[in-house]
Amino acid sequence: MARSKFLGENGEVLKLEKLPSIDNSNNQLEVAEYVDDIYEYYWNTEAYGAGLANYMSIQTDITPKMRAILINWLIEVHFKFDLMHETLYLMVTLLDRYLSQVSIQKKEMQLVGLTALLLSSKYEDFWHPRIKDLISISAESYTREQMLGMEKSILKQLKFRLNLPTPYVFMLRFLKAAHSDKKLEHLAFYLIELCLVEYEALEFKPSLLCASALYVARCTLQMSPAWTPLLIRHARYEVSQIRVCAEMILRFHKAARLAQLKVTYEKYMGSDLGCVAAIKPLDELPF
Repeated sequence: MARSKFLGENGEVLKLEKLPSIDNSNNQLEVAEYVDDIYEYYWNTEAYGAGLANYMSIQTDITPKMRAILINWLIEVHFKFDLMHETLYLMVTLLDRYLSQVSIQKKEMQLVGLTALLLSSKYEDFWHPRIKDLISISAESYTREQMLGMEKSILKQLKFRLNLPTPYVFMLRFLKAAHSDKKLEHLAFYLIELCLVEYEALEFKPSLLCASALYVARCTLQMSPAWTPLLIRHARYEVSQIRVCAEMILRFHKAARLAQLKVTYEKYMGSDLGCVAAIKPLDELPF
């Protein structure tokens, strides 16, 4: 897609470079002078990194259903430990990256998941769970030595590269471009979190998942326009490019209330997250 222009609502061609900045150069915590370079790194890493679609083809003892059950449980563990949002998304990314490269046995799956949680909390959070607590919630299925060994294995396999383009980093940027309020923020994160347990969602890159989730959230809340010039600029997608992914996410939204794996649904029914899981899904996306 050409980055310099977009077609406005009335058909006029507008210059993207004339759009207002979404960054506050007066806020040092925003590191506005570096943010474009930071996100260029994420975009390039995503573009040139190996895809995760169909990675289960290398596995002989685990299935997409087992992955879904594990991640559903890990979301609950993450929530009970009160860890940061970014930790959750890095945890799932590390899990999938490792499983896309290393064939494991079914009995090792929970160990990989808990170790991914340990690593992501060390990297992203203010604190990390103690190894003995992680072993405890696994019903003492593993030893400290096994978890430390798995930690080394994951780091070595991923070449110690933990600064990965997760859905979280893209969603933060896109929400900023959307001038989001809390309701939109909670709903968009609810929709993207529903994607975490779905193996099917790995067909799409994190940036496309986030753009699609935000689009569905804005449509659901009847925000007009559903997709804005600022979102085209910063998400780098037109509505036509996110349509297929958005249809998938709408399907997940419709199924969430009655799904077997519903930790995310129950989590977002909480008042601290705006009870957004109670919002009625769209019947269909607008044309």
